[in-house]
Amino acid sequence: MAVYRWSRAGLGLLMALSVIATGCSTEGGSAGKDEKPVKSIRKEKDPQEHKIKNNTVSKVWKTSDGKVMAHGAAEIKNTGKKPVQLDSARLRFLGKDDRQLVEKEVLTIVPKVIQPGESAYVGATVHLRRAKSTGELKDMALDADYTPSYIPAVKMETESLSRDANDGGFTTVTGTVKNPNDQQVESILVTAALKNKQGNLIAVVTDYLDPGIPAGGQARFRAYDDKLPAAVTKPATDLEVSAYPVFEGEQK
Repeated sequence: MAVYRWSRAGLGLLMALSVIATGCSTEGGSAGKDEKPVKSIRKEKDPQEHKIKNNTVSKVWKTSDGKVMAHGAAEIKNTGKKPVQLDSARLRFLGKDDRQLVEKEVLTIVPKVIQPGESAYVGATVHLRRAKSTGELKDMALDADYTPSYIPAVKMETESLSRDANDGGFTTVTGTVKNPNDQQVESILVTAALKNKQGNLIAVVTDYLDPGIPAGGQARFRAYDDKLPAAVTKPATDLEVSAYPVFEGEQK
């Protein structure tokens, strides 16, 4: 199940920006299936103006010391007519009877502002402490908070992308982020979506660049998740990489 929360924070006013990084994991709760169109909490003049849908994937494995681990990832696509801003998302790992095993909150999403037809990606690797075997993970559900966007998106560019399928036991994605803007961009999160030849999402890995990049400058990145084994991401052959400032108010 995909649950979305839509809000309108006063016409023309900027909303508070999300804080950095991922939040903590919690346990408990229930859910259903994914990839359903958004239903607005408040009735809009045109319900198609602000609308998103998602596609979720999850992989589960057991470590050599007996821990049941899982990686969940989601593509969040803007299927509406206007830009939306993603404020946070929660990945909920579900067991039998939709019993929630773990919830992982992601407070920074790239890109934060999604234009119509564009996608953002989130992902996380968690320890399923309540699971005794890999067969206990049934599904992963996504909850997302979003608002209409009244701010222009900060454009960053990525190039020279490369994937190492097994760099010390896990997959790494390297490349360059360029700042084409006329001001310095601080605290940049880079998200790499790993996909197979058919374009299906396999996993999501990230990197964080701090300090930022001066106007016209560039910086190298290395995105990876050292808890995500290379065997899990082996089917991935293609990349989709985005970079976005975490705190837009910090630009100089």
